[in-house]
Amino acid sequence: MKKKKIFIPIIIVVALIVVIGAGGYWTLSSKLSKVKTTKISQNAADLGIDTKKFNSNDYTSKTVENNYVNILLLGIDTRDQSTDTGRSDSMMILTLDKAHKKIKITSLMRDMLMNNVGSKAQDKLTHAYAYGGPQLSLKVVNENLNMNIKDFVKVDFTHFDKIVDAVGGVDINVSDAEVKVLNGYISEVAKLEKITPPYLTHGGMQHLNGIQALGYARIRYVGNGDFERTERQRTVLTQVFNKISSMSLSEASSTLDTVLSDVETSLTKTDILADTSYVLMNNINTMEQFRIPDDKPGYSTNRMINGVFYLDWNREGNIADLHQFIFEGDLK
Repeated sequence: MKKKKIFIPIIIVVALIVVIGAGGYWTLSSKLSKVKTTKISQNAADLGIDTKKFNSNDYTSKTVENNYVNILLLGIDTRDQSTDTGRSDSMMILTLDKAHKKIKITSLMRDMLMNNVGSKAQDKLTHAYAYGGPQLSLKVVNENLNMNIKDFVKVDFTHFDKIVDAVGGVDINVSDAEVKVLNGYISEVAKLEKITPPYLTHGGMQHLNGIQALGYARIRYVGNGDFERTERQRTVLTQVFNKISSMSLSEASSTLDTVLSDVETSLTKTDILADTSYVLMNNINTMEQFRIPDDKPGYSTNRMINGVFYLDWNREGNIADLHQFIFEGDLK
């Protein structure tokens, strides 16, 4: 499943810096005050990190930690931030692979059945954010996938329409079956924003504005469920990336204003600038993607527990493949 596709605004920010060069570095530095910084525990136990596998005093573990920077990306779906914490409908692991000079993105399916989700012995991955915010999300991902992620980047998924509008919209081939469901999401967002719903009237190739693209990216019950929804999100975001990559410095600067104001992260300004500088100085422009559960036979199973759907998965095989994709054999 390795592809050169991207997700969530932090990736767009990195891509912008690669595209617009050193001037973009200073542009980003001056604009990072717009980002909301949230401190979380850096204690390994609080984050669910196995200190036997990731031993900071061990030479191999320290080398792995320095060479592979992993960050959890959270796309949150909430109707009212003042009353609803929301759920992490989109989750990915962003990896800055310094050993092989590339960026990697691993999609995590929202319905995956995870152990120890807050007070529950088992529950969906998406519920971790609702129960305990980004720190619990990190802990659940680390414990269940045996990872060492210490930081997160969060974006409210409903704000994605602003980003699409900032690049002038996207061209998407919408099927007739998708139109009805898409219009339902358009109606919901338009009501919240108190605007006239920009409904689609037919299927086929058409130019979508931000609200329309957001509705398209949220479609879940047409085709192969959440697997296909993930593909829709990638389709939209790939177009966003392509448009940003052709922007001038002034246009990119304006887009950064739109993107960064909706970002919340545990990363410090120093962290972001250091990682961005590394990408720029090493001319990293390779992006690879993976997904958990993998497509291999027997790697995922649909389960109904007390009338609720869960995506069960083969722990041993999926974790082995995930570690191979991210660490490429360097993690022992």
